[in-house]
Amino acid sequence: MRRSGLVGGAWRVSAVLALVCGLMLAEGQPAVETAQAADVWTIRKFETDEKVYALTFDAGSDRGYAAQILDTLTANGIKASFGMTGVWAEANPDLLQRIVNEGHHLINHSWNHPSFNTLSSAQRADQLKRTEDVVREISGVDMRPWFRPPYGEYNDSVLNDLAANGYGINVLWSTDSLGWNGLSAAGVIQRVVDQAVPGGIGLFHVGAASSDAAALQGIIDRLRERGYRFDTVEAMAGMDERYFPETGYTVKDNFLDYWNRFGGLELFGYPISDEFEWNGMTVQYFERVRMEHQPGMWPERYDILLGRLGAELTDHRVNERPFKRVTGTSNANCDFYSETGHYLCFGFRDHWYKHGALAVLGFPISEEFKEVNAQDGKTYTVQYFERARFEWHPENQPPWNILGGHLGRTAYES
Repeated sequence: MRRSGLVGGAWRVSAVLALVCGLMLAEGQPAVETAQAADVWTIRKFETDEKVYALTFDAGSDRGYAAQILDTLTANGIKASFGMTGVWAEANPDLLQRIVNEGHHLINHSWNHPSFNTLSSAQRADQLKRTEDVVREISGVDMRPWFRPPYGEYNDSVLNDLAANGYGINVLWSTDSLGWNGLSAAGVIQRVVDQAVPGGIGLFHVGAASSDAAALQGIIDRLRERGYRFDTVEAMAGMDERYFPETGYTVKDNFLDYWNRFGGLELFGYPISDEFEWNGMTVQYFERVRMEHQPGMWPERYDILLGRLGAELTDHRVNERPFKRVTGTSNANCDFYSETGHYLCFGFRDHWYKHGALAVLGFPISEEFKEVNAQDGKTYTVQYFERARFEWHPENQPPWNILGGHLGRTAYES
């Protein structure tokens, strides 16, 4: 049965999340699985008595007033959701990165805004994946399971294809501001305020042809006068925790925020423990890392640091050839780190920079070398870092051709 409307609570989205996770293998490869329209949750508003409202901004045309909108949201301490087209993201990487850095929520809004009702299944998949890839490349964010259909148009065939591609939540709106259609800023304010209801979702646009940016402060002021607060669609859906049926563990709060924003399945893997206290801090193990909550240490990254598992698990190997220091200098293909005496080259270097570089993964502590993976018994090209091990999987398509080794599992089980 297709669900229309939404009530809070993470348990209410567990089926959707299970669908998304079920479409992935443990190492992140797409799996063959039947998905259908009934698996997709279509949201027009949230069923709640609380006066909470979601501001959503579609970015599909020009750069427009996106910076002004972000300034207004920041000045008012509000997080919003942004419907992101691939062409806009590709043309405005600085604004996309700012949206992510300031804690807003991203929704896949197609590559170039065609009506999905007019496309074939292959074309829909291409629209989704191209947008997915460019947004992930620029920001590191995986937008699944969130999708907003161009023009609000969809049918059961579209929903079938959304489900098959890991998009289990179809985000619509309760009020269209009509700022894109020539309505004045004053008119937009009045329309949004008059139609606002608890759990409402407002549709706005960042483009220069829209009056939404000019109306935004007035909307915020008027709705706050009526007792409303603002949040993202994601937060209003009760996504402050996520259950992973693959391993039977839940990730929540700061750990989930960090997992979603800074690497997800690709870098961290699935959770393999609950949160627990260790060495005076709260930690949680994942297949590839140990996350440590250290309040006040790094607010911009939810006060989460990755444990130094790479260094801890190889401290007895310092005399092995790949771990011995070398001398050298950087060149076009490789960076040399005198701090640890190791090179970082080609694809591993790109992957390292993409996922936070020194601040997140630490220095390289080995050269590239061949090593047997304890989980599958196969030999891969690997390189160790203070907080990670990279493995080259040429049999996989990007971005899954470089994976983090299961250091978290090795450490947790030892």
